Amino acid sequence: MARHDYDLPADYETRIAEGTMSDWYTQERVKRQALQQDTNFEREFLGLRDSIERLVAAASETVKIER
Repeated sequence: MARHDYDLPADYETRIAEGTMSDWYTQERVKRQALQQDTNFEREFLGLRDSIERLVAAASETVKIER
């Protein structure tokens, strides 16, 4: 299989079977192009990604207390 720099979706096998992987690649290329330009999408996407990364980091340091 050819090497690539895509993070394949979790449902990759299903998409291959359904023949919808081409649609996913098209959407991914469009997203990457938008991220390379100075657009509102880029600012919102990167801001959302930073927020999610902070939430995940904070959640990993918490401990659930059983009462």
